[in-house]
Amino acid sequence: MQQADKIIVTSKGTKNEFKQKTVQPIYVVTNGFDTVEFENVILDEKFSVAHIGSLLSERNPINLWKAIASLIEENKDFETAFELKLAGTISETILGSLYSLGLKKYTNILGYVSHKKAQVLQRQSQLLLLIEINSAETNMIIPGKLFEYLQSNRPILAVGPKGADFKAILEETETGVFYEYHEVELIKTHLLHCFNLFKKGNLIVTPKNINQFTRKSLTGQLAAIIKE
Repeated sequence: MQQADKIIVTSKGTKNEFKQKTVQPIYVVTNGFDTVEFENVILDEKFSVAHIGSLLSERNPINLWKAIASLIEENKDFETAFELKLAGTISETILGSLYSLGLKKYTNILGYVSHKKAQVLQRQSQLLLLIEINSAETNMIIPGKLFEYLQSNRPILAVGPKGADFKAILEETETGVFYEYHEVELIKTHLLHCFNLFKKGNLIVTPKNINQFTRKSLTGQLAAIIKE
């Protein structure tokens, strides 16, 4: 870092950490997405809450599962309409948590799917889950799937560590909400809010300023840094 003319990192948190170690100029260029259009994608009829991608043991938002189980128990309409869709590798720990809370019958394990199919699933689902490990060491990680989620035109429910960098992206783009792992009542309230919007046919999202995260735009940022 001391010898580099310029340093590029992928999150603001990393930039702040590196600024304590070097006086060399540091730039943030995040991951992004390739613009893809799909025609005739129809939303799920059920209130589908989907996680698209690997969900390993370290990413086990037990309070999210508890919030879902509580809503199923308390709200018959929610119980009838709800479906949890999991695409990708799902750990036995995650499945154990879900099944111990009585969620097996509501869980649709889709297994590994192609990238194209994953993109379709994102656009079909009513609500998308974004989960990051609950650790201070991971708050600077911005999950790659966030950027594909941004262009899916579906609302995002994110659960992660305190101070997570990707919370700011959700807020800036107005594509979703973020909660910490312990915020079970807030998660539950938001799920019910989304469900009520779903029943009215009004569970929608209008992304803002997401073009800055296209790979074309990010490559332009990189070119500008190199030319400086």
